[in-house]
Amino acid sequence: MARTVEYTSWPLPEALTRKVVSYLNAYRMVVTVLLGLAHFGGVTAAANAYGVPRIAASIILLGYLLFAAFHLFSARRPDANCHRLATYSLLTDVVFLSLLVVAYGGVGGGIGILLVFTSAMAAVLLPLRIALLIASIASLSMIGTTLWRYAAGNGAADSLIAAGLFGVTAMVSALVANRLAYWARDFRLIAERRGAALSELEQVNELVIRRMRVGVLAVNETNLIQIMNESAWFLMGSPSVRHGALWSLSPRLEQALADWRERPDIEPRPVVLEPSQAQVLPSFVNLPGERGLGALIFLDDNNVVARRAVEFTVNSLAKLSGSIAHEIRNPLAALSHASQLLEESPDISSADMRLTNIIRRHVKRMNGIVENILQLSRREQSRPELVPLHTFLPEFANEFQTSRNSHSLDLESAIPTEETCVLCDKSQLSQCLWKLLDNAVDHAGRDRSTPKVRLALTRDEEAGFCIITVADNGPGISERQLGRIFEPFYTTRKEGSGLGLYIARQLCEANQAELTVDSEPGEGAFFHIRLALARVASATDRDPQAAGLG
Repeated sequence: MARTVEYTSWPLPEALTRKVVSYLNAYRMVVTVLLGLAHFGGVTAAANAYGVPRIAASIILLGYLLFAAFHLFSARRPDANCHRLATYSLLTDVVFLSLLVVAYGGVGGGIGILLVFTSAMAAVLLPLRIALLIASIASLSMIGTTLWRYAAGNGAADSLIAAGLFGVTAMVSALVANRLAYWARDFRLIAERRGAALSELEQVNELVIRRMRVGVLAVNETNLIQIMNESAWFLMGSPSVRHGALWSLSPRLEQALADWRERPDIEPRPVVLEPSQAQVLPSFVNLPGERGLGALIFLDDNNVVARRAVEFTVNSLAKLSGSIAHEIRNPLAALSHASQLLEESPDISSADMRLTNIIRRHVKRMNGIVENILQLSRREQSRPELVPLHTFLPEFANEFQTSRNSHSLDLESAIPTEETCVLCDKSQLSQCLWKLLDNAVDHAGRDRSTPKVRLALTRDEEAGFCIITVADNGPGISERQLGRIFEPFYTTRKEGSGLGLYIARQLCEANQAELTVDSEPGEGAFFHIRLALARVASATDRDPQAAGLG
């Protein structure tokens, strides 16, 4: 969360004020030591025109030195209030320097310059009203001392002009320095806010690129990979290093990039990436680099393009089938009701009972097909919300286990208690998991053994994703079938509709998730739902006052 900076009457922020005060304390100590050496070495002498003995100037210098040492060590305390230290130290400066002006009988000896400098520093560190007060004290001390000396007959007329110029310079320096300090602060605040906005925009861009289903690669002028999103990472075979040379991951893609740089007007051809053997259609865009032009590479999976064409066909068919399915439901309900009445008849024979069971079983199957077609035709829009998977998945597993009480089922859950949140439609995620678990139970129980199904959750913090896995102990999926199980109306069971897994994948894609499968014949099947992790706001993010920003 970006830090909120408030506009206050203090020109500089606390950290910068503390740093400037530390430099000012060191400067004060050097000045007092030099003044003391000059005074006690006889280089300067106090003016005795007003009856000011030399011992008075010595006492003033010693007092100034003690206060300089006090401020120097006070500023080293970590709990010291830097704004209060700045106020007290600058007031100390103007008081002691004004006394030295009186002791030395005017603005000579460089004391006037020190007072002008003090006035300017007060304007940089303090609010304007306090800075003007310090500048006024400095001006009055210089002008008043010179007038007193002139009235006593110990000063020339030109000293009045010099004192007046010093006083005006102190006031003007305070005003100008204060305005410059405020302008610098305003520019700093604008820069901080723009920096925070750019940082947030960069995070949004990174999230958008990471969540894109199109592979994105950014390479510099020497073809070193600078950015690789998750889709590109999968297409490139999930390499362990994301910022290597492009040729080391896919020489064919680098060759396609070189061909495009030579002939940018030629449409790129599909490329088979070596690590994953995925066929992609690359497109390239020039990017400015330090020593030349880099490139942005978009990788469109040809399989995804083909699947979108199939989805378009299926959607058109689903709209037509949906209207037909509505008309089929009423006859199915009548058949189901009639079969129930026949079963309740006392005169029904065992042979007729078997026939009614067949009717009811097929009515149930047809009703399931109708429900799937209706769900396919509705295609409700996703309504994302923050879903805590560490609590949602155990509850869902218990609900599914309860619904299967009439059937034997060994359902194992491996859900870590660590907080894991995703942004998705909770209802659609439930539908997808229900279809996957139903599919796992049906296939795991084919040999009439107890179906063993496992629901697991794993996290990948580095990639920013979590994976929900549904595994079974069924016969597995052959390599020939593995590429077709997500196709609509494709099924390996006589009583299946071939729409369950297809709808499950559609539900995942509607929530920016990816559904994949791994399987070996005889080893069961493993379905994986990959979801982006969502950042949960902390207490300080939700309440700025809790973070001390209010």
